[in-house]
Amino acid sequence: MNQTRLGSLGEGVCLLCALGFCGLILFQCLTRAAAPLGAVVLAGAICAGVVLWLGGRVLLPTGTALAGLFLLRFAIALGVIFLVGGQPVQDFQTMYAAAQELARGEHGYLDQLYFFNWAYQTGFVAYEALVLTLFGPGQLPLQIMNALWMAGTGCLVYLLALEFLPRSAAQRIALLYAVYPAPYFLAAVLTNQHLAVFLFYLAFYLLVRPSAPRLLAAGGLLALGNAVRALAAVLLLAAVLWLLIGGLLNKERGRDCLMRCAALAGTYFLVFALLSFGIKASGMNPEGLSNNQPMWKFVLGLCQESNGSWNRADYDAYLSLPTQEADAAMREAVKDRLSAGPVRLAGLAVRKSGVMWGADEYMYWGFGHLDPQAGLGPLTINQWTQVLARGDKGVYILAFALALVGFWSWLRDGTRGGLPLLLTLVFCGYYAVHLIIEVQSRYRYFLMPAVFLAAAAGLMWLWPERSSRSRRISF
Repeated sequence: MNQTRLGSLGEGVCLLCALGFCGLILFQCLTRAAAPLGAVVLAGAICAGVVLWLGGRVLLPTGTALAGLFLLRFAIALGVIFLVGGQPVQDFQTMYAAAQELARGEHGYLDQLYFFNWAYQTGFVAYEALVLTLFGPGQLPLQIMNALWMAGTGCLVYLLALEFLPRSAAQRIALLYAVYPAPYFLAAVLTNQHLAVFLFYLAFYLLVRPSAPRLLAAGGLLALGNAVRALAAVLLLAAVLWLLIGGLLNKERGRDCLMRCAALAGTYFLVFALLSFGIKASGMNPEGLSNNQPMWKFVLGLCQESNGSWNRADYDAYLSLPTQEADAAMREAVKDRLSAGPVRLAGLAVRKSGVMWGADEYMYWGFGHLDPQAGLGPLTINQWTQVLARGDKGVYILAFALALVGFWSWLRDGTRGGLPLLLTLVFCGYYAVHLIIEVQSRYRYFLMPAVFLAAAAGLMWLWPERSSRSRRISF
């Protein structure tokens, strides 16, 4: 098999997997769309369609479009922060309390087993402590930074879209992502997702034209993102595979392709090691950025009874044990759960897909601090959150429907090893890894920019650029 055919085979397998995953998600969404409040879901999808139609009617210069997208997303996020507010809970409260101590120069949080088991969370604690030190105490500085990172990610969606789409399609999909409701439900939440998503997609943007400086910078950004939220192992693998497959498709010399992979991966591991060493040397955590309970996510993810979600039974059974005993016990639990057989494991994978990708957004994180029975106009807070979640689902379904078309168009026409192939590999890798680790709907936040970018390709296939060129105003 020659070089190009091997690359085409790898590309085709990735795109077929993406089509299958995307089709299953869309099916699981549609089966849950009708009830309750099916009309709200439909209204959300129609509103999303209107945004797509309006988004390209007036073509803006790139700089103007970027400024507008930034300000729009920043303003909406700030509106949610000031109108709704938020109170950190669970892990977010633990990290916020630790950041407050660290900002005061104290290290009492190290007495908690949490920061030994999951020392890698110290990276985000260090970031929060830095913000608190620079801008003062309280949640508001951190929340405003959330809004800035969200606005930056919205701009990256536009810039990434411009790499493989006409300006009109890029503007349409960036505007739709800018008004996509789900991220705003977390705007006031002290989650590490906002910063991590910005860093990871900035790394993808640098990878689009993989010169040596960009590869080194992208590797560093992946390491920084991983220090904030531990996702980069999957993303680094996707990026390396992308470089390899792209090299085969473009008939590049094997040495050049391997050198690019080595530059990216080597920079990632070096920067992450330096960050971990810095955490240790500074006294923030003697464990650095290590994960001393690596099996915990797999224990949860392979639990048949909870469909791969967090559950109290596993927490009480394993995390109450001494660290070494807990690790050994969890390894045995993983082996036992993997021995359930292919039929039961496949059934679990499908159910987990429904939990993470087919369900509505879980509104507790952003709205759980509010009285659910308090009245707000004709509805209670609880009813309003249901309406918001159902309206969001309409936008979500439209995005995945267009993404399905987008993956099909890439399969038909080929990606030539460009950004579409990288997005496909990221999509497949992130979806696949959550078939074996813990799931919850909040975790899909990271992948949604990639879904919207694939949706833009679907939009271009269904709505070719030439169809509205004569009616568009351009500046």
